[in-house]
Amino acid sequence: MKRRISEILSASTGVLKQVAALTAAVFVFAAAFAAPSFAASSYDNLAVANVKNEPLNMRTSPSVDAEIIGKCYSGSGGTVLDRKNGWTRIRSGGLEGWLKDDYLLFGKDIEPLAKELGLLRAKVTAVTLNVRETPSTDAVIVKQAAQGESFPLLESSDGWIKVQLQADASGYISAEYAKVIPVPGTAVDAKKEAAALHSGAKAQAKPVYVISATDDEVYLLAACTAMETGNGSYDAQLAVASCIINRVKSKSWGKSISSVIYADGQFPGASSGLLDSFLAQGPSKTALKAAKDALSGSNNIGDYLYFNSTKRISPEDYSSHKIVGGNCFYKK
Repeated sequence: MKRRISEILSASTGVLKQVAALTAAVFVFAAAFAAPSFAASSYDNLAVANVKNEPLNMRTSPSVDAEIIGKCYSGSGGTVLDRKNGWTRIRSGGLEGWLKDDYLLFGKDIEPLAKELGLLRAKVTAVTLNVRETPSTDAVIVKQAAQGESFPLLESSDGWIKVQLQADASGYISAEYAKVIPVPGTAVDAKKEAAALHSGAKAQAKPVYVISATDDEVYLLAACTAMETGNGSYDAQLAVASCIINRVKSKSWGKSISSVIYADGQFPGASSGLLDSFLAQGPSKTALKAAKDALSGSNNIGDYLYFNSTKRISPEDYSSHKIVGGNCFYKK
């Protein structure tokens, strides 16, 4: 009897071992043939305009003869909805329309342009995250950011991300509690742009400008002056517009308004996404008047080519300078 029980136990143990081995083999097989898991890229399903001097037209259908409903300036774009015969339909802001593929970047191809134009934002993943004055846990806390809040990314190193808080203010957040994502600018409504440019204008001959400028460039110039002055006074905006036009004339930053504004390292807001918000909301009548007057020859700063906020520089450091609306215009 004892021998019989021993044999039964031995047989049972053998069966259990076989079951265990078979189970392990099933798991190995399943793991080997399961669908691979890839982390989704934040560039997936995105398209961005890659243009220089003129915005890319957004149309109602995939044809150059279709109605223009929007404008995508460099770095603007959105979610891809459809693709057909060399055209892509995207959703950007409140607009949906077709763009020519020849002037678009898709997916990971967007990354170099995103870095160049400052389309990257740092999105907070913690419930609450301290924004500090310098990259240190001992630094002064300038504000607290909520989960999901995002900021234009200025630079990243040693576990810290420098973010833009306002036009003339920045701070640092821990990279451990933030996700870097690309955020293209939004398309500008073509009707809104046209209405802003011609608001209150009476029928008249085409204005004579001191430099060549399309309607799109007038709109861009006005948006930039509004951004650089915080929608300041007419004199403040005329001064910035005059400085930009001086730069176009000098040809040191390019030969157009667009090339000057988007020149590397010259207008931080143009590469942080801040300018996009001014383009999307549309410049004020004051900004448009200042831009058009500057283009027509009005100038309240002379031949100065450089300016910065008086909060950032000491005017007395420059032998030749002029302060207008909180900005110091100077010569190097």
